[in-house]
Amino acid sequence: MNNRVLSIAWRLVAAAVLAVATGVTYLVLVRTEAGQEADQRILETFDPSFTRASGEVPLPLEVPVPVLFTIALALVVVIGLVRRAYLRTVAAVGLMAVTAGVAQLLKAALDRPGLAEEIHSTSNSFPSGHVSVAAMSVFALLLVVPRLARFAVAPLGLAWIVAVGVSTLTVGWHRPSDCLGGFLLAATGYALASAFVVARPPRPADGPTVVLGVPATQPIPYVDRRQFSAPR
Repeated sequence: MNNRVLSIAWRLVAAAVLAVATGVTYLVLVRTEAGQEADQRILETFDPSFTRASGEVPLPLEVPVPVLFTIALALVVVIGLVRRAYLRTVAAVGLMAVTAGVAQLLKAALDRPGLAEEIHSTSNSFPSGHVSVAAMSVFALLLVVPRLARFAVAPLGLAWIVAVGVSTLTVGWHRPSDCLGGFLLAATGYALASAFVVARPPRPADGPTVVLGVPATQPIPYVDRRQFSAPR
């Protein structure tokens, strides 16, 4: 098994593990009483009552999700086309489109039953659309930017994702389980997209390389030039 196949395989395994983690997050933190109580205790540490009462919206949430998605998508396409990374651009656009679609389908299909007492209601459900869009935008950029630029995009992007997630908690729009689910969903899409763009090994030449008319696989014969020299 060559390195390319191994690289694709472990990315697909990572995607499967992340997809399972997304489902487990929902089943444990949303569909069980103990999970809802733990989710509530974490939410209370962010004191959502303050910003909810004041109506204050943190800066990371001031840009609506559709606008943020459109800006990120346009940036990804421009960077990818300028770099002529066409395959990576297609993968990045597919990552954003599919992840956004799946997130909306899950939000509509999955419910949050009232299993525990004294659980405050939140405006939205599992998974968080804000965190999903923030995470998928960062992952899509990682697919199209140059290799060296990823060392800057990754930490800055992670900081942005955390800021968006914490903001949704402080305003009471989402629960920790929603934010975690949105991130895991986007990470699943990134693992699949990265498997799609694994570089192919260079194709070997059709025949032996020719150097000075002699195949590279054969040694160049030594010629004694003294026999051609003029007598003194």
